[in-house]
Amino acid sequence: MLLQLLRYVVASGELYRDQHPEAKRLPPVFPLVLYHGQEHWRAPAHFHDLIEPLPDTLKPFVPQFGYALHDISAKRNAEVKGAVLSRLVQLALRYIYSNQPSVRFLELLQLIAKVSRDETAMAILESLLRYFVQGTGRLDEQQARTLLEQTFSGEPLMETFIDRYIDQGKQLGIQLGEQRGEQHGRATTLLHLIERKFGPPSEPIRERINQADPDTLLRWFDRAIDARSLDEVLH
Repeated sequence: MLLQLLRYVVASGELYRDQHPEAKRLPPVFPLVLYHGQEHWRAPAHFHDLIEPLPDTLKPFVPQFGYALHDISAKRNAEVKGAVLSRLVQLALRYIYSNQPSVRFLELLQLIAKVSRDETAMAILESLLRYFVQGTGRLDEQQARTLLEQTFSGEPLMETFIDRYIDQGKQLGIQLGEQRGEQHGRATTLLHLIERKFGPPSEPIRERINQADPDTLLRWFDRAIDARSLDEVLH
């Protein structure tokens, strides 16, 4: 993880230099790891911890690099704080391993009811719900649509959101249900999120995403939520 983060920081600096060739200094980068796995986080927290042996005489010449860890897997649900949209993202990541996907999905919908009804929020919610449904693998699209309709029936904007969710679900071909359908669904969801955040991706990028395996797509989606550039997502 430390080596990967260090590559991100270097890539960020190189991108900044390319975009601001007149700059003599680089902006600071805050390395934050958002972890939602099932196992306890055990990775080293500092770069020096990777080097062995590391005598004191060499320490000044070895990069001293660390990161901030936000481990939501170790928190109780009530301890996940922040604005509603922030809590939604964190809880969706946390709930992806739940053995009660329908119950967790309803909890997410209850939070969604508190989100402001603007187009940007709706786009994020759509990607978030697809991520949850695709990631759990135990809640199919039909169940998700039924729960959406039951929760938001009679609310015009949310009905429009549900219609779009249903229409795009049909386009994704998620009814295939097997790995190929799951992979295609994740790729389409990731492409949709990338387009919303960074603009339409190039054909080589689309091809790379469409050919990626499900685990890679899930990892890229995690990065895309907070990434500031497409390079940070796919590096």
